[in-house]
Amino acid sequence: MARKRGLTHADVVAAGLAVLDADGIDAVTLAAVAERLDVRPPSLYAHVDGLGGLRRDLAHATTVEFGEVLRDAVLGRSGPEAVRSFADAYRRWATGHPGRYEMTLLPIDPDDEERRTGARLALGAVQAVIRGFGVDERRAVQAGRSLRAAMDGFTRLENLDNMGRGDHDADFAFLVELLIDGIQEAGSTNRPGAAAGLRG
Repeated sequence: MARKRGLTHADVVAAGLAVLDADGIDAVTLAAVAERLDVRPPSLYAHVDGLGGLRRDLAHATTVEFGEVLRDAVLGRSGPEAVRSFADAYRRWATGHPGRYEMTLLPIDPDDEERRTGARLALGAVQAVIRGFGVDERRAVQAGRSLRAAMDGFTRLENLDNMGRGDHDADFAFLVELLIDGIQEAGSTNRPGAAAGLRG
């Protein structure tokens, strides 16, 4: 029945994203997506592997979208400018598309190479941000995790409307500058003579 209407996998994913944007991650069901497509739920099985397959495909699509946004934000930038651009892009996308953002956080099956590849887009953007500070490999991993955790925590609180009163833009800018200072400090300890200078 779905194939007679010319339904494609891309159509199903697009309808799933529409449900996600309108009503959030918990509203994504086969019935809701089928209703948007004006087909019966069994018709979707020709294109996705049940609800689990639908959610997996939506997670992949949103992860790639988010990764491309972050990649473009840091392209041609380095140092503090890259961190600020990365942070602004992260916050803008995560708060502008809260359902999609939540979908990117679904766990990745270790055997799902396609989703792992998609996730590397965002990881590559984080690494590009850190690389310009001269941070060694161990601290680069720590700095990247700290940056991601800070962005995730702030945007989640905003999405839940749980930040309290105040100037949230100013709060976010303050957080980003704290992160920049911390990453710069981590990088400075790796420079030649840094340890000797501290001892002196």
